[in-house]
Amino acid sequence: MLTNLSVKDYPAALRRIVAQEPSRLIEQEINLPTISKYLDQRREYAQLVEQEILINERKQLTERQNHIISSIRKYGYWQGNINHIFDYQAANNLISRCDSYYNFLQQDLSQYDYHQSNTVTLSPTHISQDSQNWIVYQSGLNEKLLQIAHQYIGLPVGYHGAEIRLSRANPYGLDVSGPKTPHQDCEEGQKYPLLKAVLYLSDVTEDNGPFTIIQNNQSKPFTGLKGTLILADTSQQLHHGMPLKSGERIVLFWTFSSRRPRYPHRCITWPHSNITVRKMTKNMSVVQQQAARWREYFAFLLCPVRYYPFPGHNFFLGDRNIMV
Repeated sequence: MLTNLSVKDYPAALRRIVAQEPSRLIEQEINLPTISKYLDQRREYAQLVEQEILINERKQLTERQNHIISSIRKYGYWQGNINHIFDYQAANNLISRCDSYYNFLQQDLSQYDYHQSNTVTLSPTHISQDSQNWIVYQSGLNEKLLQIAHQYIGLPVGYHGAEIRLSRANPYGLDVSGPKTPHQDCEEGQKYPLLKAVLYLSDVTEDNGPFTIIQNNQSKPFTGLKGTLILADTSQQLHHGMPLKSGERIVLFWTFSSRRPRYPHRCITWPHSNITVRKMTKNMSVVQQQAARWREYFAFLLCPVRYYPFPGHNFFLGDRNIMV
């Protein structure tokens, strides 16, 4: 299991091995017929309670937001541009800040041999330690984006945070590891909706790893210029990052689920502590704070050690850049 890992990666790998059993136990219990039925009933009741709030919010939506929601419901995705949701200044500020990470990520990626890793993720400490970098995290709490997620999911939204990944082509053959393998995101299983936002921070062609959805055994690669924004239900849709044939690709991801995901122990993309999240959202609206801080109300028993938000948390084997 520890093959191809650097010494720095061993602690994270060992934590994962030690914590697998409680995760497996929780998985088995959630899937028991009686518990599964209870979870379905609880969700149905929560949706009924939420109906009036959703109706009132719907009255405030723009025509563009309604179009985006309709597209996701009908096709499972929507593709457009960041300026379709963000105002011009906010979009420019975000992309400009993300551009400043490119050389940093490229230098980090150069530390790996091609057989070890061809993708690196921006360290969350790089985001949280400098308030100028908080825009990366805060951008996922854009109120128009949260409204779209709320209307689509149908329940109060839980924001899973932001990830910036830089990937490169492997000259020795296509790299089909990790998220380049077709998969469905697991926080809600395939039972409930989930929303992922994908923002291209570089031009993406079919050769340098476009985000791709597979429907009816047909692949749909999403190519686009820098600034292209894709929203997709990655719980329901089989998807992956197409293996890079040439060049590089840099992408920003935001993920949204309900605040009570069906499989809370699978909610792995959580590199920031609760204290850090409070610090980064202290000047934001109540709605934005609630979307960001939802994990504070999780019962500890629902989050085994490898998933619980504590310093040093890392689920991804071989990716030391997730470390806090």
